[in-house]
Amino acid sequence: MPPHHSIPFTSLLFKCKTIQQLKQTHAQLLTRGLNHPPPSLRPTISFSALNSSGDINYALLLLFQSATPPQIFLYNTLIRGLARACRPDSLSTSLLVFYRMIELNVVPNNFTFTFMFQSCANGGDFDLGRQLHGMVVKNSFAFDVFVRNSVIQFYSVYGKVSDARRVFDENEDLDIVSWNSMINGYLKNGEILEGLELFDKMPKRNDVSWNSVLGGLIKFGSLDDACRVFEEMPHRSIVSWVLMMSGYAQNGRPKEALALFREMQLLDLEPNSAVLVSVLSACSQLGALDHGNWVYSYIWKKCMKIDSILCAALVDMYAKCGCIDLAMQVFHLSRQKDVSAYTSAISGLAMNGRSIEAFQLFEQMKGEGISPDSISYTAVLCACSHMGWVEKGFHYFHSMFDEHGIRPELDHYACMVDLLGRAGLLKEAETFIDSMAMKPDNVIWGTLLGACRVHGNTEMGQRVGNMLIESDQNHDGRYILLSNIYAENRKGEDAEEVRNIMRKRGIKRVPGYSLIEVDGVVHEFLAGDRSHEKTEEIYLVWEEITKKIKNYGYNAETSAITYDIEDEEKENVIGYHSEKLALAFGLICTKPGSVIRIVKNIRICNDCHSAMKLVSKLFNRKISVRDRKRYHHFEEGSDLNKHLPVCCLHESFPVLYSAGSHRVCLFNYQGSFESDNLDPELSAQGNDASNGSRPKEA
Repeated sequence: MPPHHSIPFTSLLFKCKTIQQLKQTHAQLLTRGLNHPPPSLRPTISFSALNSSGDINYALLLLFQSATPPQIFLYNTLIRGLARACRPDSLSTSLLVFYRMIELNVVPNNFTFTFMFQSCANGGDFDLGRQLHGMVVKNSFAFDVFVRNSVIQFYSVYGKVSDARRVFDENEDLDIVSWNSMINGYLKNGEILEGLELFDKMPKRNDVSWNSVLGGLIKFGSLDDACRVFEEMPHRSIVSWVLMMSGYAQNGRPKEALALFREMQLLDLEPNSAVLVSVLSACSQLGALDHGNWVYSYIWKKCMKIDSILCAALVDMYAKCGCIDLAMQVFHLSRQKDVSAYTSAISGLAMNGRSIEAFQLFEQMKGEGISPDSISYTAVLCACSHMGWVEKGFHYFHSMFDEHGIRPELDHYACMVDLLGRAGLLKEAETFIDSMAMKPDNVIWGTLLGACRVHGNTEMGQRVGNMLIESDQNHDGRYILLSNIYAENRKGEDAEEVRNIMRKRGIKRVPGYSLIEVDGVVHEFLAGDRSHEKTEEIYLVWEEITKKIKNYGYNAETSAITYDIEDEEKENVIGYHSEKLALAFGLICTKPGSVIRIVKNIRICNDCHSAMKLVSKLFNRKISVRDRKRYHHFEEGSDLNKHLPVCCLHESFPVLYSAGSHRVCLFNYQGSFESDNLDPELSAQGNDASNGSRPKEA
């Protein structure tokens, strides 16, 4: 057939929306015996190499087997696509295409080198990038703006900021991308001052310039400086709002994240899924269920697509607000479930006392062909720990590498030490630590120390505790645990010596507090707190509650208070813990029969646990308390999530700390069991037993 008959097929190739359509159209062109002019390769290779639903192997096959004269555009397109692809062989294949060009006498241009530097930056080959830089200089591309910017980015990725700055300074013709690339290089490598200094010298700035500075400050924890930059921005793009809100949420300042979201709403700005993920993270930290429900309603109202990331955030929010049934409903309704969504669901089930379902979901995930990652195994090992299943825990621990090639990390070892410690297998736990493939950190030893206290192993506790207060001098929990181990074994002088060391080193105890959300407002209570506007009513209500539950056998459990004061004073100290005040406030301000949800930054003590059970029965209320370890669901006088005694903390549950005048939440995978210490609600300041007075209010 005449060559011009292939033209309609070429135009059809440009209209293809999927790789299947493209292959079918291309096959029709070939099977009909039509000529294959160069223009028909352009849409085929472009779609296959660059489209997210393309097939880069198909593009490689077409180019390498084509008899048409080579075109620089096609080679550049392939190298560009390989630079974007997350494939282990992307760099080596890019290099193969580059060599093929040279063999066929196709001269590389500025775009070729730009895409090759991107491949080197992504593929981890610094030496190859240096050689390419030499070729750039030799072939007079060093002053090309695209090549120059890619070279700056390449050196910045490898931490060679001085080399990047040398390339930057060698050129007088700098565009805004050059400035942004250099500033971003400084900020990504932690050279904040140099980045800010260069930012001040910029002749012209755009949104990328401001967002680069904002993201760099947030990455290295300079949130106050980031906030000032955010306020100074002449124009805030949606990226700016996402950066600032995620910075607050990920650095333990959820209240500020929600406040920023409200400001965004007042400006009538439409939030995207990234904004909502940050808001949901803040809600999960605060236990702000009303806010979380609003976000879920907004998603449905706007018909937003719930992708795997948003699904994971919703599941995590509902699970950490104690609504595990709602969390699983969201999970099952979502059509896009990846490993992060499964991991959120598994972790949420374990946290809420449904470990058997967590195991079943883990196996279902594997059955559907989704490979678990290291965080998935952390979640399932935590579930084993909650149930006290030592043998099952070791099965999953060993299957990490045997089945999926995942080498255990410190978090996984900490889970196993926790599991053994809960079961009272302290010698086995110490032997396990000694056999670790990597050096144990203070978190793992702290886990063992907590187990020693729970199971009364004084000898091991003293040995591990003394080692920890020297190697981890700034961690308040190590001193408190060791002091309590001494005090509970009637070694008062040793306990006082540990507390004196703590005071001399200026280590302050993190005060305990509780949060409760009522009508969309999060209220915060500290031990003995009298700052709330309803203080008088709260105290009167709790005193009445105490009288009622005493008629049903409640006696204040003061064993957690080990300093020397009278029993009556101990009852006063423990009687106004933050969760009790939050509970009284909840009974005052919520409807009869509704669920009361409380978030607490440290472990709930035995006395508060006993009181909560009786209150749930007497007042016919469901009470959910999320402490730093797990959820406690009190109903009809029982804790539905009460399993084995807890001996440590290391899961991804809330760890809260004081930051200036704000008390905020921080989620991480590290920590130690440091509640039930002296009085777990009170700071180290004022916990001086020598004067015989009541400790100061936190």
